[in-house]
Amino acid sequence: MLGLPKVKTLAEHLGGKKRAKILMAAEGKGELDEELFNWTLDDIPDEILAKKGNLAVLTIGKIEEAEEGCACPYGFLARKLLEGGIKLQENEVIIVDTEAGIEHFGRGGVDKHVDVVVDVAEPSLESIELSKKIAGLSESLGLKHILVLNKALPGVEEKLPVKPDVIIPFDQSFIVDSLNGKEVEPIDQIETLWKSIAGRIHLFSP
Repeated sequence: MLGLPKVKTLAEHLGGKKRAKILMAAEGKGELDEELFNWTLDDIPDEILAKKGNLAVLTIGKIEEAEEGCACPYGFLARKLLEGGIKLQENEVIIVDTEAGIEHFGRGGVDKHVDVVVDVAEPSLESIELSKKIAGLSESLGLKHILVLNKALPGVEEKLPVKPDVIIPFDQSFIVDSLNGKEVEPIDQIETLWKSIAGRIHLFSP
């Protein structure tokens, strides 16, 4: 939906899930070569970095086969990549798109290396209650929390027990375009979200 080319995942580049498990075991024994994950953005191989304009996307890895086991090795790779401290230039930002929910808070690692948690919630009681929990978990880690209400219908905001920082209205055309494989166009609320993030962690202007 971002109009990016399909490339290999980080796990594939390193040799697959089995290789990731070996590296994870090596860390447990204190035998992991930390330089393996000490990259700048320029160091990331082209075969795993999908680029378009000033946007670049790296996919860590994901479950591909039935009964292949948990996604822990992929979480390990994400954590090590962030721990390595990818060196950013003044005008560069990393957005970490985690799986929905709070599992990554429980595993630890990823959340220790971010400046702000952008929590995207849907207008349902279950989603809002989970967002309240995410806000608490973020605060316990000393992280700033931004709540984005997505797919908002008219009148929903007044019913919420919390106040969103950004509200994105429901748009049927977005769903239809997605099903048709159409590249998504930026929406006005993105600038509001960016200003909210930048203002809380003193980032540069877009």
